[in-house]
Amino acid sequence: MPSLRKFKLFFLITIYLQIAVLVISFFFIAQDWTLAGAFMGKFAIYVFWLIALAGILQRFKVQGFLKKVQLILWANRRQLGIWMFFLATTHYFWNKGFFTIQYGLPSTIPLFQIFGMMALVLTIPLVLSSNNYSVKKLGKFWKILHYLVYPIMFLLVLHTATQGTDFQIFGVNFGIDYTVSYALPSLVILILQIASHIYYRRQKLGNSKNSEA
Repeated sequence: MPSLRKFKLFFLITIYLQIAVLVISFFFIAQDWTLAGAFMGKFAIYVFWLIALAGILQRFKVQGFLKKVQLILWANRRQLGIWMFFLATTHYFWNKGFFTIQYGLPSTIPLFQIFGMMALVLTIPLVLSSNNYSVKKLGKFWKILHYLVYPIMFLLVLHTATQGTDFQIFGVNFGIDYTVSYALPSLVILILQIASHIYYRRQKLGNSKNSEA
């Protein structure tokens, strides 16, 4: 499909531009990138939602307009995943990494940063294996490896929800703004991911029983 090829080319160019932005920004390390870093983090979340949506729509076997959206997202899910990783990496370096390079590790690290760093680290094997060679070489383990999207999404919920001091749960601080804007939507998407997997497996099991009858 020509339109899908255009989307793939668009995402590939976007990935290269994102890498270039990250590399070039290193040479301006003395500048404050905090606000831009926050934007990159939010952008990374939006892209992650799109990747999750591609799988959810496919497993629920949607039709009509949603099917067209699903096909575009599914055909470009690898490019979206790599783009999301570099957006998140830029977010980290502009908000924390450059300060660490300049001044060293801080004595204390906030809980939300720990959750965010864990999510980013878990994303690395997914990015490295987002290619046809890895699919063939890893076999069934490739699918198991990509189940990491679930803990990553859960860590994203915690990373966003724990930014703020509006209320506490079990002694942990939470912020209302980020909880409502990012944590709750991420939690809903995570629930839909799990529900779509259960639905898909039941449909597959039902079809196999019907074929045996």
